[in-house]
This record gives sequence, structure tokens and C-alpha cells, in this order.
Amino acid sequence: VFINDKSGAVEQWEIFDNGNGLVDAVIVRRFKVNSQVEGCVADDVLGHFYLGEERVGIWKFSAEPDNGNLKHLIDKMTGKGGNITPEVEGLTIYYASKTEGYLIASNQGNDTYTVYNRAGDNEYLGKFQIVANETLSLDDVNDTDGIDVVNVPLGKAFPYGVFVAQDGENIDPDENQNFKLVPWEQIADALGLKKKTSYRPW
Repeated sequence: VFINDKSGAVEQWEIFDNGNGLVDAVIVRRFKVNSQVEGCVADDVLGHFYLGEERVGIWKFSAEPDNGNLKHLIDKMTGKGGNITPEVEGLTIYYASKTEGYLIASNQGNDTYTVYNRAGDNEYLGKFQIVANETLSLDDVNDTDGIDVVNVPLGKAFPYGVFVAQDGENIDPDENQNFKLVPWEQIADALGLKKKTSYRPW
């Protein structure tokens, strides 16, 4: 498991059965970037670890603790020639197959979500927004921190899976922040992405 803090420090812990019917953990790796970090996600199949440095971009490391701390910046801020409007926040992975799928990042600066190829050099594929739905009396999504996505069919409303985003400003009606759920096919059809429901990384 990976944890991080506002200083840019990251720790990787191994969780294991200690033999006495209890779960235990030991730290196996420490590394650091230069400024505040937020979201992170590990690709459990391809062995990558992605880390969002708020005002820099998305870093790619090996997820294996013995492979060193070499990092690669897969995307950076728009002011530096990249596709991210600062700050980068949540990260999540859509698994389409063992090697196919998408890395998705929330861009808090303009309330968009950038999408990258999960394989290879993480090619940038496009971005989307979650807009208001007046028919359902739902406001648009702002100031997103955390996001998640699954390719598991979840009934008639989400036959190809669902993308979930934390909405930091729930203004219609004016209530506490909440989560907005988007059928995966709406995102996939808009950006020409895959819709596969059979693969499971676990």
C-alpha cells in the first residue's frame, strides 16, 4: 500500500499475515518529490505507480519496491506545454484487459478529467467534464479531489461500469459536497474509448 503527505513524501508498506491471525505491515520503501502531492494509484497488473504532484504533473514510478525510484513525468501543466490545468488531484485506472485501459486524472483548476493510455508511454487521449443535468436536478462537478472507476456492470443504470467523482461544490440544491456517478459508456463514446466488462485485475 502507498501513502503520501503534503511534503511530497511517499511510503510503500507491505501488508501481510503475521501468523497469529492478525494483519501486520512493514515499510519497504521511501521516496520524495519536491512539492505537495495528492492522488496516487498503482497499476497492479503492469507494475506502475502513478503520483500526482499538484502543480507539476503526473509522475510514473515502478510499483515494485526493489526497482528503484526512477521517475518519468507523463504529463505536465498547461503553462509548461502539458494538458493538466493545476492542480492535479485524484488518479484512477480503468482496466479493459491485461494490457489495455486508461489512467484518468482530475484537474481541479478547470474541473476537467484527463485520460491517458494505460500502456506504453501513457499517450494523452483527451479530457471530459461532468456537466449539469437539469432533467435530474443535478449540478455540474467542481473542485474534485478523489475519483474512481470500475468496468463491472452495475445493473441497468451502469451496464459498462461507472466513473465516480467527488463534487466539492454541491449547489443544486445547496447542500454538502457529494459524489456524482457517470455511466462509463457516456465517457467512452465521447472520447472513443473501449467498453469492456469481462476483465478483472483482482
